[in-house]
Amino acid sequence: MKNFIIKIKFYSIIFIFISLFSKFSFSTNCEINQCPNFPNVIEIEGIEFPLSLAQKKKKMKPTKGKYYIYHWKPKDLKPSPYIIMLPSSGGITTGSSKTYYRYTEKLLKRGFGIIIIDIFYNTDVKKGTVSRGPIQTMAALSALDFVNDRFSNLSNGKFGVLGESRGAMNVLSLASNTIRNNHLYKNVDKWFDAGVALYPSCSQITLTMPVKIFIGELDEWVSAAGCRSWEKTDIKQIDSGLLDIKIYKNTHHLFNRETMKTLQRSSSKNHDLGGRAMLYNKQADLDSEKRLIEFFINKLKTQQFN
Repeated sequence: MKNFIIKIKFYSIIFIFISLFSKFSFSTNCEINQCPNFPNVIEIEGIEFPLSLAQKKKKMKPTKGKYYIYHWKPKDLKPSPYIIMLPSSGGITTGSSKTYYRYTEKLLKRGFGIIIIDIFYNTDVKKGTVSRGPIQTMAALSALDFVNDRFSNLSNGKFGVLGESRGAMNVLSLASNTIRNNHLYKNVDKWFDAGVALYPSCSQITLTMPVKIFIGELDEWVSAAGCRSWEKTDIKQIDSGLLDIKIYKNTHHLFNRETMKTLQRSSSKNHDLGGRAMLYNKQADLDSEKRLIEFFINKLKTQQFN
């Protein structure tokens, strides 16, 4: 009888342990093969999609599901600027997560808080769709509320936004005076203060905040010609420091993706040579990384930590 009781206690402890392990293992609501492998992330939280002005006018229902934010608090837990990152239309992948976390590590060391937005996991937003643009824009704006409402003691009120490809186009949307002046948003007074756009599609817009653009001259997904034309014709915004464009020679799309060291082409049938090219360029990657960090430090006036 004594041995029986010991066995019951033993299996009870094992059961409790497994239950607790299961609870905390899946607290992120991500499946193990789908959750990005971000080390040292402080928290992962699902947030309901806000309604845009267009959705409200049309009396549309909110986007199904909750988008996820990956949050790293600032170093030393002092009031600091925050950078919100917007992935490309491919979402957060094994390759892109390494790039985002590399930026995250270096920005954390320099006193920033970081949020990475994932609008695809566990929602009805499909990867690669153009319509996701306004959705990601609204998610970026509601991320400001997330910080201001729940972590106001860690924010100094300054926010930067960084995006790649489609995410970069949304950076330009957030920087546009048309979007900002006509956006129905509960905290319209709180907006981004600086933006970095990595290989966006460029068209001339009036900016409401400083923007730095990086693009390769051989980019087949978005044309560098549009960025070059904007740079040549918009002298006023260039001279005022609102706009800065860096075009890298012999450089393709996704030039900052270390996992793409051999030329790859998409399966798109709308481009010659079997699809549009993507290729890592170490020189462009390291140079743009250095410049974007310096840009955020300068524009958001944070202390640079060693």
